[in-house]
Amino acid sequence: MPDPKQTPSPARQVLQAPRFAKSKRRLPQVAQLKVDEAVRGILRDPLSGEPKVGALRGVRVVKFKVGPLPLLLAYQFDEKRDLIEVLDVGPHENFYRDLQKYLDAR
Repeated sequence: MPDPKQTPSPARQVLQAPRFAKSKRRLPQVAQLKVDEAVRGILRDPLSGEPKVGALRGVRVVKFKVGPLPLLLAYQFDEKRDLIEVLDVGPHENFYRDLQKYLDAR
């Protein structure tokens, strides 16, 4: 029986933005599996992504490849709530511009 004085820390949560779900659905099945792997990597180490500056301050981006196609996965990590919100996934072309428009509209 666990010691009542030691409360286990709650599991880190992942919240999926609607934009991320839609972008992921559009990817081929192989790419979707790679996205899931990248999210699991972020769960293990939420500070692994490259922090952005300027208008995208607070957003981190992980880069990975699916075959020859490089993809970016943007997320925000809230340390206080131990919450990761995945924002978007997609190729580099117009990625940051579209992400900034999305965040400004929220």
